[in-house]
Amino acid sequence: MAASRIAPAAAPGRSPGRRSRSPRGLAREVPSARGASGPRNPIVRLRRKECPQMIEKHTFDFLKGIAAHNDKEWFEEHRDDYERAKSNLVDVAGHLIDAASRFDPKVKKANAEPTKCVTRINRDMRFAKGKPPYKTDLFVMLNSVGDYQGSASYYLHVEPGGCYAGGGIFTTEPKALDHIRKRIAASLPKWTGVVGSREMKAMFPEGLTSPGELKRAPQGYDPDHPAIEYLRMKGFCANRKLTNKQLQGEDALDVVVETFKAAQPLVDYLNDAVAG
Repeated sequence: MAASRIAPAAAPGRSPGRRSRSPRGLAREVPSARGASGPRNPIVRLRRKECPQMIEKHTFDFLKGIAAHNDKEWFEEHRDDYERAKSNLVDVAGHLIDAASRFDPKVKKANAEPTKCVTRINRDMRFAKGKPPYKTDLFVMLNSVGDYQGSASYYLHVEPGGCYAGGGIFTTEPKALDHIRKRIAASLPKWTGVVGSREMKAMFPEGLTSPGELKRAPQGYDPDHPAIEYLRMKGFCANRKLTNKQLQGEDALDVVVETFKAAQPLVDYLNDAVAG
């Protein structure tokens, strides 16, 4: 997904690794000894047995396979592999709900079901003409307000070589976006205090990303408004890139949860704005 960025930093490269092909097109990767590093700020330490392995190697293998063979015939031949990958993500969603609830009680109050926190693999072809029928990634989305439409969430994106965790809102309905813009324009110091905090900069050095932005100022806003770089954005996301190896490591759950915690001020600000 192409995204615009505010205060971009050099993006780290993918972790090198050796690949071989297993039968039926499932790729296997031997991860390199060196993974991407990130700021450490432990906040919720979990015992190893609580989540023995976060993202299973098999899940990455399936996603590599569907990326290389994105058609119904291959998918049906590997449906059991998909169900296993989905089960892995549902299990991870359950652990993330429990862990995130410890620093954000609203997550627990939202009473989310792990099965509903994992995105579908099937693409909605009504809005994806000419694209392959299946997505090549999976998301775990944790919402703290009980409504995924037009609200901010914590999320984990799982895609071989393109994993990240964070918080924010990718796209929203015009009415909700209008609420966010009005809140930012009316209280710019508070907004910059959220997105420019030391914690945000340390955890998300690339700054905010957006799936798109307007070429001009939104209707009703001065092109010279001091917040114009934010007012033109269509989404507001803080993402921390992670390697496959990091999500398979012993402290993977801690890494993701500390990322969520760093994004909490942004998630809260956006949801408060959407609520009006």
